[in-house]
Amino acid sequence: MELHKNTSIRKTYLLTQFVNRITMFAQFWRLSTIMWVGLSGLLVICIHGCTERQYQQDGNIMSVSIHPIAYFIDRLTDNALDVNVMIPPGASHGTYSPTPQQFQRLSDSGMYLRIGYLGYEQVWIGRLREMNPSMKVVNLSDHVELIRGLEIDHGDHKHEGGVDPHIWMSPLVMRRLLPIIKSSLVEVYPHLEEVADRNYPDLESEVEVLHNEYVELSNKLTRKSFMIYHPALTYLARDYGFTQVSVEHEGKEPSPAMLSRIIRDARAYSVPVIFIQEEYDMRSAELISKETGATLIQINPLAYDWVASMNELKQYLGEHLQ
Repeated sequence: MELHKNTSIRKTYLLTQFVNRITMFAQFWRLSTIMWVGLSGLLVICIHGCTERQYQQDGNIMSVSIHPIAYFIDRLTDNALDVNVMIPPGASHGTYSPTPQQFQRLSDSGMYLRIGYLGYEQVWIGRLREMNPSMKVVNLSDHVELIRGLEIDHGDHKHEGGVDPHIWMSPLVMRRLLPIIKSSLVEVYPHLEEVADRNYPDLESEVEVLHNEYVELSNKLTRKSFMIYHPALTYLARDYGFTQVSVEHEGKEPSPAMLSRIIRDARAYSVPVIFIQEEYDMRSAELISKETGATLIQINPLAYDWVASMNELKQYLGEHLQ
């Protein structure tokens, strides 16, 4: 009981410090009274809930940044863990701010699997560590040959150091990360080692098959260029010999002059298909499609079922790059 009490007190202290920092921020930026009252009320409710409820941790909670990683955890564990996904469907991984409920669930987690360079992670990782200093944090980007360049400005977020964060969109990358995910999982949740060992071969085989099918597809295609609104397929393009042409320019809607150049590039590359993520405005992509005759297809890189998503993308590339 004393441990539970001390942990609860620590959480209350951290959340109080969080409120104080936001108060200073609000005063600096002169937020409207109505907005601040609403935000303060929300945080007071959160603090009150944390002080009233007894701290409980059943040992089966973990956190991840995005749904595709939750898919791998669920497959390995037969859904034995309560997986807290920090970025919900439809949210921008560059600007999203976690809710008090997500903070609470993260503070109960034994491990956090982060992608590494998502804008949200860069902003919040310090606070997340303070909320639960005993939590194991695994940065998957530490185990990947990253694609770097100049700082990439995507308008609503920046990729620190010019690192493209979309590592999970390549079967080759995920094939290399799968052993890291499994070993980290069983280190923190040793009671799940048996089920993870049992499920690992099938999952590894599916990822290996996908990798081999992408290699085979790339080798037989006569065209290798595709266009995409937000450049989320950089690792896929690198690992399988495709050329990705981005519609976005530094994360912003293209200007009329830029749009004209993009249309010229699409024609020069004979781009047959344009991918656009579901959360982005369709108008620029629709204009490019109309002017070039390229097929416009919506994709969702943050979809939960990673295997199904990568199979669907492979099918689109096979159909339109022949």
